[in-house]
Amino acid sequence: STASLNDAKIDVVAKLRKGRDDDIVLTTKVSIPDGSSTSNDAVQVCQKELKDGIRGDPAANPLDRRANRRLIHCAALSVSSLSHDDVVETEMPISDDIRIFSDRRNHHQYSAGSFLGRGNLGDDDHTTAYREINGAADGFPGWIVDRYDRWLFVQHDDDYQRGPLPSLHDGSTVGVYYFSTERDRSVTGAKKGIKPMLLEGQPAPETTPIKENGIVYHVNFDELSTGIFLDQRNQRSWLSRFCTPETKVLNCFSHCGAFSIAAATAGAETVSLDLDKKWLDRVGPQLKANDIDDSDGRHDRIYGDCFDWLRRLGKRGSKFDIVIVDPPSTSVGGKKKKRWSAKNDYDELVSLAAPLVKKGGLLWTTTNSNQIHPIKFARMCKKGLVAAGLPDAKLERISAMPSDYPSIGPQPVKNLVWRII
Repeated sequence: STASLNDAKIDVVAKLRKGRDDDIVLTTKVSIPDGSSTSNDAVQVCQKELKDGIRGDPAANPLDRRANRRLIHCAALSVSSLSHDDVVETEMPISDDIRIFSDRRNHHQYSAGSFLGRGNLGDDDHTTAYREINGAADGFPGWIVDRYDRWLFVQHDDDYQRGPLPSLHDGSTVGVYYFSTERDRSVTGAKKGIKPMLLEGQPAPETTPIKENGIVYHVNFDELSTGIFLDQRNQRSWLSRFCTPETKVLNCFSHCGAFSIAAATAGAETVSLDLDKKWLDRVGPQLKANDIDDSDGRHDRIYGDCFDWLRRLGKRGSKFDIVIVDPPSTSVGGKKKKRWSAKNDYDELVSLAAPLVKKGGLLWTTTNSNQIHPIKFARMCKKGLVAAGLPDAKLERISAMPSDYPSIGPQPVKNLVWRII
């Protein structure tokens, strides 16, 4: 028989309120009485009692996704038989993406070498790089800790107190690099010659290999950018799983080519485009580290201005199955070398990139600008698609940041994937 939701019981077991403004997170326990029930029933109970949606539920906000899935978990299930007196009960441990919000009883400290909700990542031999602490969303404003295999990279805003670090004796950490940042990152970037310092432990080799979903990438700690953006782990995973030898990928603003490397491991043909040759020079060694042949012309690197090259490729009639557009928040581009910003000009970039996508192909649009709300970003992309003569392009997928990047409010990195029709 169907359970009566009117008899369902809801209890708040954890509440995240401090420093979260209007993005308070409640962890609730929903008990549904005898009868068949589903996860959707629990969602309805929460929405009725709390007047709010489940985090990650597209029904709550289709564009402002703050988790990669609906954060709902069946912790216990009891099944009884109509013909026998037997009752079968089972319990399932809480997953990390929920634990990161609910398991705050260890007072924000490391436990068994891992921080809140990172236990599975810490135990995964196929992924050795991820975010240990994501600032205020993990309870420590101005304190960001990234793990790159056995080294940690700390970014610290001096306006805030230092947060926790694991012990160098935990068996997982041999060195810690430290970088003092400022709230205005453009000021930090303008100070030439500032490099991360070794805070404690052993120095890392000049090129440090890491693994992500079994794929090898290279990083170093000579400057703020290590060579890979860990918040795009899910997108690289998608490329490595769904590309084929027939897939042709254009990676704009490619940096060190991490998207290209992921696609190449699946056999895809890649073109990496970036204005900085020193970053492009790191693509080849990473291909080699993954036993990918770089001598057959299937992995091209183009050194130059992305805006100019998008126009050139368009005039040539070049087409790709996937075009990835992941620009910095601000840049200088185009023939007139004008100052470009994602918050004002992203639609222009979309209008240049979209025509390079084959019919039926995908345009990946990404921004890390926290000044662009997800809804505004979607509208800007749509405006660019219309300007490119592709008004029928469909928003096919919205990719939230990985679970080790919890947010307060909308996530700073937005990933929208459009199907070109």
